[in-house]
Amino acid sequence: MHGVRGWRAAAQTLAEGRAGLSSGTSRVRNLRRLVSAHRSSLARAPLSALGADPGTPEPRLGRAFQVQNDRVIEADRQPGILARVLGSMLQTARKTAGLSYDQAAARLGCETGWLIRVETGFATVDPGQVARILLAYGVREARAADTIIDMARRAAAPPPWLAGHTSRLSAAGRDVLLVEAEATLAQLHGFLLIPYLAQAEGYFREIAPHVFPGCDVDQEWDLLAHRQAHQPAAVTRLLEVIIDESALVRVKHPEIMAGQLRHLLALTGSPHATVRIIPADAVFYESRGHNFDVLSFAGTTDRIGVCYYPVLGAELASGELYYDLWARIQDTSAAGPAQSRAILERHLAALR
Repeated sequence: MHGVRGWRAAAQTLAEGRAGLSSGTSRVRNLRRLVSAHRSSLARAPLSALGADPGTPEPRLGRAFQVQNDRVIEADRQPGILARVLGSMLQTARKTAGLSYDQAAARLGCETGWLIRVETGFATVDPGQVARILLAYGVREARAADTIIDMARRAAAPPPWLAGHTSRLSAAGRDVLLVEAEATLAQLHGFLLIPYLAQAEGYFREIAPHVFPGCDVDQEWDLLAHRQAHQPAAVTRLLEVIIDESALVRVKHPEIMAGQLRHLLALTGSPHATVRIIPADAVFYESRGHNFDVLSFAGTTDRIGVCYYPVLGAELASGELYYDLWARIQDTSAAGPAQSRAILERHLAALR
C-alpha cells in the first residue's frame, strides 16, 4: 500500500495494537479512580505551607500558615499535568532524603496532608517554596535541584510557543504537549509513520492533511517545528528513535521520502540522537503496531507514555508499561546502529 491511501486501514491496525496494552490502560484508569476517590477527603485536610515571598530569606522553616484558597486545586478538578510532574520530582527528592511524609512535614513545619497534595499536584508551590523544601530535605545542592525549581516556574504557564495553539487543542492533547516540553529524554517508536519529533518538514506537510483532516498545515507545522526545537530545562533533548522499516516506503513522492531519509541519517550523526530500524523481516507482534513515545525527565525516575492514533489523536499512558515495551522492541526487533544506518542508506539510494 503506497502513499497515504493506507492511513485509514492503518488506524485499524493501530487500534489492534492498543488492545495488546489494554491491561496497562486499565491500571492507569484504576489509578485515576483511586485519586478521584480520595480527592474530597484530601480537600478537607488541614492545610499549611511555606508561604514567604521567594525573595525574602526564610529564617525559620518551622513557621507555617494557611494556604490561600486560590493555591489549592478544587476537589472536583484534576491537577495540571505539570503540577503532577513537579509533585513527582518533589516526591523523589523526599525519598532520596530518606524521609517519610511525617518526617518531611516536621522539617517543613507543615501539615502532612498539604505535603501529600503537593506531591500529587493538588496543591501548588512557587519556586521559592520549592527551594526551601529542597533545602530542608538536604538536597538543595543536588544536580537536579535547579531543574525542579525551574519546573515550579514553568508549571504556572505553557511555553510561549504553545500558548498560541492551546485554544484549539483538546485537554488531552494539551497535556501531551506540556509533558513532552519537559522531557529531557524522548524514546520514540514509529510504525507505518515516522515519529513526530523525527519528522522532516516536507514529510510532515505531505502526511498532515491525511493524519489531521481539515487542518491548517502551516499552523500545524509551526507547532511541530517548535516542539522539535524546544530545549527542556535549557538543555538539548536526547532522542532515541526506533522506526519500523514499513514507515520508510509510505510516501509516494520520492523527493519527499528522500528528504526524510536524509533527515534521519543526519540524526544518526548527532550526539543527541540515535536511530534504529526494525527490519522488514522482523517478527511482528500486536503491541508494537502503533506509534508511541516514552518520556523521561530530569529530577525524577518517573516516566510517562504517549500513544498516537490516526484520527483519535494522542493520549497519555503508563510510562512503565510502554518503557517495558520499548525495551522489548529494542532488544528483540531493532537492528543495531550500523545496520540501521545501512538500511536508511539503501532506501535513499533506491530513490535516486
